[in-house]
Amino acid sequence: MDGFKSFLASRTIWSILVGLLANLFQKYGYTLTDIDQALVVDQILTGVQVVSAIAAIYYRTRATKQITKAA
Repeated sequence: MDGFKSFLASRTIWSILVGLLANLFQKYGYTLTDIDQALVVDQILTGVQVVSAIAAIYYRTRATKQITKAA
């Protein structure tokens, strides 16, 4: 790794935040009115979680800078 960057400049951190947000939506019942719509929302949120986890792993392996506190 060559250098440092701010916490919010990290694509890994953003991927994790998106995944956590999707997880919270799912946990607290973010659904639409009909059962079919609820199933679609559940599948979308699950997909977002999977993509977010894969992106986090990918971006962490491609990272060239360490994460530090913003100055």
